[in-house]
Amino acid sequence: MEIIPLIINSMKGLIIIPAYNEGPSIRPVLEQLHACLPDELDLVVVNDGSKDETYTEVINTGTKCLNLPCNLGYTGALKSGLRYGIEENYDFFGFMDADGQHRPEDMLALHNDFKNGEQDLIVGSRWLHQSTGQTSTAGRRIGMQFFSWLAQKLTDQKFSDTTSGMKMMNQNVAKEILHKKFGDLHAEVLIYLHDRGYRISETPIIVHERETGTSMYSFNDALLYPMKNLIFIAIFKLNSWTLKKVSSE
Repeated sequence: MEIIPLIINSMKGLIIIPAYNEGPSIRPVLEQLHACLPDELDLVVVNDGSKDETYTEVINTGTKCLNLPCNLGYTGALKSGLRYGIEENYDFFGFMDADGQHRPEDMLALHNDFKNGEQDLIVGSRWLHQSTGQTSTAGRRIGMQFFSWLAQKLTDQKFSDTTSGMKMMNQNVAKEILHKKFGDLHAEVLIYLHDRGYRISETPIIVHERETGTSMYSFNDALLYPMKNLIFIAIFKLNSWTLKKVSSE
């Protein structure tokens, strides 16, 4: 597959923020973003069927909001934002959380690293440098380390934070995500895009602890997450190996 490089200078980008019951936290996040983002970066919040005041808080900051009638989950919300962005002819896209864990200045760092067009996808990593890491439970840390190790083994590329929700991508990657079934846009999407020839790198970020609100992931999601992503990874690798075998015959 031939990847066509995109030069980001003078192009318009869209930061997509999925939100589910983030009324207490989302307003300061948006106000900080509006204060620091350059003119070439717009914002859209995808209100994923929230039952609290999330939609009102977003509208009161003057931010565009896609108000979904029901909860689609994390991946569904992000895909809704990507569909909107492509329909509105944005050239590149960023993902950022609504709960205050991600810093606006780190999104700017991703943008600065991304805009030369040398990468198709940049992932913000909390583990790239020891000083930028977030504390987490032992179980979550083991899961993060396992999927990062698995992605490295299957791609021969170093990945330190495959579960990061802060990303920036060009339109080619966005269309791949829209046209393919994925689990949580974590390790499985990195492995798939690597096998497709896309250029992926990481940039260090700092992730704060959540202070308010509830996670978009339920207890059941946490239990199903490893199994679901392993299934997607197995399917993608089997498909990739099959195509390589057919092309070599």
